[in-house]
Amino acid sequence: MSTPATEPSLPPAAENAVRAHASQLRAIAAEHGISELRFASLGRLVGHVADDKDSLDVTDFELAAIALLGADVRLYSDRVLHKPHVSPDLVTAQPV
Repeated sequence: MSTPATEPSLPPAAENAVRAHASQLRAIAAEHGISELRFASLGRLVGHVADDKDSLDVTDFELAAIALLGADVRLYSDRVLHKPHVSPDLVTAQPV
């Protein structure tokens, strides 16, 4: 019996790595219609996604950020911040 191949998992992006590459991350974000980039916690960023952008733009940003940092990155739209039970780290995220 064989097992399916899995992609190697990357560690989540640390704050010091995100801050060290802040200008590149902001530039990548801007290319994909994302502004107000903020660090929430390991591997988690928050940003404002322009109204004319969608989840594919978010995914493209995440893939570019992962390639830049060599670590896992997930972007959460600031639209989730008003939802009940949102994770506190997303609410208190600090600008990159």
